[in-house]
Amino acid sequence: MKINYYGANVIKTICFFIVFLLFFCSRQFHSDAAQSGIDFVKPENYFYDKFYPDSSAEPKVIENYDKAVREFEKKDIIKAFFYLNNMLKYSQFSKEANNLYGVLLMYNGDYENAAEFFRKSSNQDRKYKWPYINQGLIFYDIEDWRKLESVASAYLKVCPDDFEANLGMGLAAFYLYCFEDADGYLKKAYDARTGSKSEDFIKVLNEYRARVRAKLRRLY
Repeated sequence: MKINYYGANVIKTICFFIVFLLFFCSRQFHSDAAQSGIDFVKPENYFYDKFYPDSSAEPKVIENYDKAVREFEKKDIIKAFFYLNNMLKYSQFSKEANNLYGVLLMYNGDYENAAEFFRKSSNQDRKYKWPYINQGLIFYDIEDWRKLESVASAYLKVCPDDFEANLGMGLAAFYLYCFEDADGYLKKAYDARTGSKSEDFIKVLNEYRARVRAKLRRLY
């Protein structure tokens, strides 16, 4: 079958338009992802005690825990594991140590085992915030919004005004298409933003507040 000159030009134009559209959408997707991401290479985006809080603990417990924290913040994960394993010989049920162990595993991408250590940590103290929020980070990263909603709501029962928990609930509600709920939670997070420990979290909050407002304008 022969295609005349005019028809060939039309086909070329259509093909060019499709390629351009795919390229634009791809660039826009990556731009959005870059704006809304939490950098998992930054130790400051994880939740743990910066020093061992119990001054009455054995000196070896305090020393090894604090060294593990310093090594993690320098991103020397092997040394951090070494000191934390030393500490757990003396205090295997420490909620702080189990949480930090989960943080090290999560940093290495071992989410399954990290979640187990966070579970151990929260079992020691149901009001201990860090393992809840770290689990929330896992569910945020793997985009399991139902589980993010579950873990964030569990900590909100302990502390209704917590910044990170309200942010987690807002993100979960947004992706579950509950935009009014998302707006409410993100407003609470905004009011508590001075409690944030990370610029990345503030950027995510601001972006999703704008997204929610846009969704609500379209709905109403």
